[in-house]
Amino acid sequence: MKKNNRQTAGFGQVQRCAVKGGSRNRWRWWAGIAVGAAVLPGLCGCVYLQHQPEFDPAQFAARAADRPWVAPAGGQEYAVPADAMAPAAIAPPAAHKLYDLPELIDLALRHNPATHQAWAAARAAAAAWGSTRASYYPSAGFEGDAGYTKFQFEDEFNDIVIKQWEYSPMVQLNYVLLDFGRRSAAADAARQQLAAADFLFNRKIQEVVFATQRAFYALSASKAAVEAARKNVELTQTDVDAVSQRLDLGLATEPALLLARERRAQAGYDLENAKLLVRDAQADLAAALGMAANAPLDVENLDRQPIPHQLGASVDQLIDRAVKQRPDLAAQVAALRRREAELRRTQAAWYPTVGLSAVYGENLWNYNWNSLPVVNSLLPQYAAHLTMQWDLFTGLRRLNDIRQATAQRDAARAALQASEVDATAQVWHAYFQFRSARKKYEYAQAILSASQEAYDSNLEAYRQGLSTIVELLSAGNDLATARYTLIQSKADLLTASAAVAYAAGAVPMPNR
Repeated sequence: MKKNNRQTAGFGQVQRCAVKGGSRNRWRWWAGIAVGAAVLPGLCGCVYLQHQPEFDPAQFAARAADRPWVAPAGGQEYAVPADAMAPAAIAPPAAHKLYDLPELIDLALRHNPATHQAWAAARAAAAAWGSTRASYYPSAGFEGDAGYTKFQFEDEFNDIVIKQWEYSPMVQLNYVLLDFGRRSAAADAARQQLAAADFLFNRKIQEVVFATQRAFYALSASKAAVEAARKNVELTQTDVDAVSQRLDLGLATEPALLLARERRAQAGYDLENAKLLVRDAQADLAAALGMAANAPLDVENLDRQPIPHQLGASVDQLIDRAVKQRPDLAAQVAALRRREAELRRTQAAWYPTVGLSAVYGENLWNYNWNSLPVVNSLLPQYAAHLTMQWDLFTGLRRLNDIRQATAQRDAARAALQASEVDATAQVWHAYFQFRSARKKYEYAQAILSASQEAYDSNLEAYRQGLSTIVELLSAGNDLATARYTLIQSKADLLTASAAVAYAAGAVPMPNR
């Protein structure tokens, strides 16, 4: 029995130990869950904070100086939206439509994003001017507080509990009577900013018109160069035929025929290169119009463009006209006046402001005192004050503001002078470039006429055996060069004429 008791006692001891050990295991399990519940959010928070710009801003920039930056998520957030893409070229109204210059200028002014951008900037400046005028009117506002309050206090005999509902609507009115020129100076500065934006918009229109003119003449010249290249191919084929005839008669050698064929191959190469230049010119024209280049437009030939012979004014007259009518110079004048207005505004900050302030409201409330009957109340509240605000000392801020405004005014005046000097140089350069282009076009005509006569004479002489193949091919090469020279000189003359108008600020507009 003793042994059994010992065994029983031992079993109970083992059982108690097992129970004790199971409780410890369960405690550890719950402790692990608790620790995990506390640590896991912390780890998640650390991972989250690790990718925030305030902790590691360098991760959002390029990793190295020799590696490109990779936009997050493939950069889809910064992809150009479909509604912001450049509009495709308008479908021609008829097959083989040839656009003239006024039609292209009209398309450019309607579709070029640059004009829309400048127009939007001018409208924004107009809205800013309207905002500055708001200070001339009184400002009114409404304020209302509503809520419930319960509080308790004690007197000598009782504990008092008050329960109260309260609503206090209030209307405020403020009006500045006198500010010593602050409002007028701010409004004048905004008005001058609007004038500058309007003038820059006009200049942007002139830029678009001039770019369209230049691209139009370049494309017309490229098309003319293709036609000239085809004539040169025909010319070289005539040379090959002439050499072949003499070779059949035994009056020419095989090397002469090879030279003629080499010249024909070179002419074919020049033709393909001229065709490529047409594609490049079409892309440039599309960019000038503000349209997509994958729907190119065709334009009139260069021979249909009239030649400008005179400008109708001397260089001094054109310079004087540019100073008076160029929109970018007028914008610089407006910028100078804006800086002068800002200087007046900073000077007015030394003086006080006088205004009127008025308030009217109602105090609607009811309260209950120690469960006694509810008491209702309505009390009107109103006030009217004549106010004055005067900053006596601002840490020399006003003095430095005046210094800054004065320096900005002087910088605007210097910028105006620099722009006037640049405009004078542009007109001078464009004027003499036009005169030179006109003379070069006249010489190009004479060169083409002489080259044509020289080639015809050499071809006839070669057929009669009085000229060599080298002389014939040289005359043909001179004729081909003369054709290209005449085309380029005419395009240069037309572009130079447009450049004079652009430099003087008198770009022609299409009729609408």
